[in-house]
Amino acid sequence: MKLFKPLVVLILCLITFFSCKKNENTDGEGSAGITGSYIGRVQFEGNSLSVDRSNRLIRILGDGTANSYKIEFFTGVPNITGVRFNQINDSTWVSNDTVKLKDVRIQGKLLTINYQLNSQSWIVNEALRK
Repeated sequence: MKLFKPLVVLILCLITFFSCKKNENTDGEGSAGITGSYIGRVQFEGNSLSVDRSNRLIRILGDGTANSYKIEFFTGVPNITGVRFNQINDSTWVSNDTVKLKDVRIQGKLLTINYQLNSQSWIVNEALRK
């Protein structure tokens, strides 16, 4: 019985320690530098829709598959899915499209997009990370 109380206290301390531990990025591949929110000017042309809006939220999120990302625009503009990145250095990621019609770049805190697909065009020049 004398050991019971210290054992319970120890278990409670361990539970508290591990539950309060800061969440860490465990998916590797530098994805913490890719995912995030940006604010910038969004231009879109396609499907009888033309959008040109400043100070808009743009989010890059994991797409559910390994190393694939989704870009959300929140402005009535269709999302871009299935984007894959190559890491150039510590703060630069570039989409791995070899045709260069799907150019998405993250350089430090800047996001630029020049993406064309099925007669649709997305352009974002120098959106800043939030």
